[in-house]
Amino acid sequence: MPPGGAKVWAWTMVSHAIVPAREDVMAHGQSNRMQHSDAGLSCLLRLLRLLRLFCLFCLLAWLTACTVQDGVAYRLDGDSAELASEAPPGAVAQPSTIGPSGSAWSGMGGLLGNLGNLVGSTGSGGTLASGNETAPAGAMHVTVYYATDRQYQARSHNYGWQPNRAAPYLSYGSVVVSIPEKRAPGELPLPPWYAILSSDNAQKYVLIKAASRLSRADFLATVKARIQAAPERQAAFIYIHGYSNSFDDAARRTAQMAVDLDIGALPVFYSWPSKGTLAGYEYDQNSAEWTQAHLQAFLADFAEHSSATDIYLIAHSMGNRPMTVALANLLEKRPDLLPLFKQVVLAAPDINADIFRDQIAPRFASLKLPTTLYASANDKAIRASYTFADWDRIGDIRGPVVGIPGMELVDASTVIMNFMGHDYFASNRVLLTDIATMIKTGQRARNRGGLKGIPSQAPQYWAFP
Repeated sequence: MPPGGAKVWAWTMVSHAIVPAREDVMAHGQSNRMQHSDAGLSCLLRLLRLLRLFCLFCLLAWLTACTVQDGVAYRLDGDSAELASEAPPGAVAQPSTIGPSGSAWSGMGGLLGNLGNLVGSTGSGGTLASGNETAPAGAMHVTVYYATDRQYQARSHNYGWQPNRAAPYLSYGSVVVSIPEKRAPGELPLPPWYAILSSDNAQKYVLIKAASRLSRADFLATVKARIQAAPERQAAFIYIHGYSNSFDDAARRTAQMAVDLDIGALPVFYSWPSKGTLAGYEYDQNSAEWTQAHLQAFLADFAEHSSATDIYLIAHSMGNRPMTVALANLLEKRPDLLPLFKQVVLAAPDINADIFRDQIAPRFASLKLPTTLYASANDKAIRASYTFADWDRIGDIRGPVVGIPGMELVDASTVIMNFMGHDYFASNRVLLTDIATMIKTGQRARNRGGLKGIPSQAPQYWAFP
């Protein structure tokens, strides 16, 4: 459950379940005072007080875990790099570093330190100055780069925690993510809410260790240097997240894909101002439309100035909405950039099926963009989107399957998925292998192992056996 709605639910549960229970017992004790001894009632009330304190403690611990994992506990070192609301695109006074307050919360001290951040305090714990420290045994550090039009919040030292998340300009930087070495491909283990004393266990969990804010010029110079220093090829992949994703969600997923795909490409993500909650679907729809122009500008900027000769786009869920339109607009206007975009992956796209087939797919076909669309009949999130909008989604492959001219449609219904079945593109080994093979070799579905054409003689789409 995303943190926003879950926190409201948790506070409601405490206030309606714990407190009334105590009041009921007190009332019961008053009305039946002749039948119960004062000592027994006093003992019962003490037990209820202890139970209430225990529940509140667990709730605060859980809220703190959400804080650490969803970015509220970011801090900014130095006051010269605060980002003014009227700043031009990407303007930051100088590079600065943000990171979890308290390099890792250890026991009650870390708990209290991060609770300070929850209410807007900078806390008193140490701050990670950079992501260059050596990764602990059993873990690896992955640096991913970002562009975002989320509003940087000076109070919470994070992107997009407050309701007014959107910014009329782009911000840039990098995030250092710790990944456990002993982890199956596709796994993204996060600390559970009750892991108060072990939430910083880098051998078990995917953790954000540090993040930096950079000016546009420094961002482009940094990614250019990293790409040019690559031993094999000058490549980058850009991930555009979907609905109900926080900034930190996108950072962790990008790092996990960088490790599991192992394609030798610089990992970059674009984070648009999703509300990050299940209840924020309508908000996210508006944000996805609003971010389109910013994403188009970023793709143009990155293609022109990053020195990458091979750019791969991977969009998920609602993130496909701004990406498909932004990319088509860009390449129709700048056909000289077309050769740089080697592969486009549309994973579980939450797009109106008729709009996609009538307005988006023909534009991609005319551009001859190598595009693969992964869809599933078992994607519960896409089904929920259909229920909400009362219109078919292109990522839902239930019923008769019709091919999409100009791109390859892959039915992922047979692969093993988690309960929601929505993140299969990055959580399932079979899908990861297929995407990695496509990117590394440039092979289309007919030549990739593990896929069968349907119908076999003249395939309209492809499926995993």
